[in-house]
Order: sequence, then structure tokens, then C-alpha cells
Amino acid sequence: MLFKSTKDEALRIYERAGNKYNATIEKVNLSCGNLYQSRVKSRDLIVKIQALVNSIANTPKEFQVTLINVEAEIKQFKETEKYAKEALNNIKKAGVNIAAGVATGTAVASIAPTAMMWVATTFGTASTGTAISSLTGAVATKAALAWLGGGALSAGGAGVAGGQALLALAGPIGWSIAGASTAISVSAVSIKNKKIADEIMEEAKSITMAGAELNETRAFIDNLHRETELLLSNLLAQYNSYSQLGSQDYSTLSNEAKLGLGAMVNSTLSLAELLNKTVGGING
Repeated sequence: MLFKSTKDEALRIYERAGNKYNATIEKVNLSCGNLYQSRVKSRDLIVKIQALVNSIANTPKEFQVTLINVEAEIKQFKETEKYAKEALNNIKKAGVNIAAGVATGTAVASIAPTAMMWVATTFGTASTGTAISSLTGAVATKAALAWLGGGALSAGGAGVAGGQALLALAGPIGWSIAGASTAISVSAVSIKNKKIADEIMEEAKSITMAGAELNETRAFIDNLHRETELLLSNLLAQYNSYSQLGSQDYSTLSNEAKLGLGAMVNSTLSLAELLNKTVGGING
């Protein structure tokens, strides 16, 4: 049949592009999960350091100013986690169905809270303006997806399309391009092979471009993870060195201990600030 070989080759290219894209999604999932785990460990260590420094009497005013900023970062991180958990629960309660080719209501229900945590803490959050739990039907779907995408386009976010992409990252591999090949095969009944081949190739190009963007995102996330792990490791060593100073009077400490505490407090703020650093800078 005319152009049948062209169509078959296009399908092979499409399949290769799809497999490569899905493999990239799996790697991004892993990178995001690793970053979130490091952030949870960082948060826990920061809380211990806060308690240690606060137990020492007569610390310099600069320490307290820095710790106020640290507390603000911790609070923001916890609020992001809380918002993600509540958003997932509200989406489930509202019976939200995601657009065809991305996921279904059943798939949404299967998303683990931890997956939503790393989506929110990695990509940022933005309010849709209305509580998702108070919305229904198509409106609820758009609100949920707009939140996942960092807010409505009018507010500078990625909008519904961005939400679909992020939800795809949080779910089983292949959600984002599921259904594409089915749509093409159904169309094959009535469309000439040449046109089918052209459409398949355009779709393959789009998937390849999306994969390249995902690889850039993954590189950013991996760099952030390495930076977090390095700071976390150094700060843990500092904490282990000065943990015995708890409940003492700062004025009686040696100059070496005072300098060490000051360095630890500054490092704590640096690590706390990394907790809320996001892809695209949505959280600042």
C-alpha cells in the first residue's frame, strides 16, 4: 500500500521517542524523590540545631535574628507539605478526572502523598484563588491542574497544561503520552497513510522536545540535590561537634566554640533556604 512503509517507519520512530521520554520521566521521578528525602533530613537536622542554640544562654543578637529567618524557611517548607497533602485529599474528594491521555480519577486516587510532596516542594505551589474542595466537575479539574502547574497563566503560572505535566511526573510512567498511539490507530481507518505518517512524526518531535526539556529540569534538580547533600553533611558534622554545648552559657565558651557556633548558625540558614528553592523559582 502506498506510503505504508513510511507510516510504519514513522510509528517506529514514535515508539522510540515515547520509550525514551518515559525513561526520562522515570529518572526525573527518582531525582525529585531523592531531593525530597534530603530535604526532610535537612529539616529534621535544622530543628535539632534550633533547639540546641536556643538552649544556650546569652547568645548574640545576631544568632536570634538568623534563627528567625531559619524558622520562616522551615515554616514555609512545612506549609508546602501541608498544602500538597490537603490538595491531594481535596482532589480525591472532588472526584477530579484528569484530561484524557494524562490520567483518570482512579489514577489520581493512587497517587501517594509523598509523590505530591515532592511535586509541590520541587516545582512550587500557587493558590488557585478558590479552595479546590469547594469546586466540582470541570471547574474542579481546572483548578486542581492549575495549582499543580504553579497557578493560572494570568498569574504567571504554567496553567492547566503545566498541571497535567506535573501530575504525569507524579504518577505511573507513561501517563503523559498514554493514548496518543491509540488516537492515531483509530484515525488510520479513514486517513491516508502519508498524512498519518506526517502526524506521527510531528507527535514524535513534540515528545522528543519535551524529553529534552525534562532532561534540563532533571539536571537542575540533581544539582540542587548535590548542593543540599553537601550542606547537610557539613552541617551534621558541625552539629555533632557542638551538640555538647547545650544549656551552657555563651559567655563562658571558648573563642573557638563561639566561632564554631556562629558558623553553624549561618550554615543552618543556608540549608534552610535550600528547602524552598524550586524549579522555576515559584517559591522564591
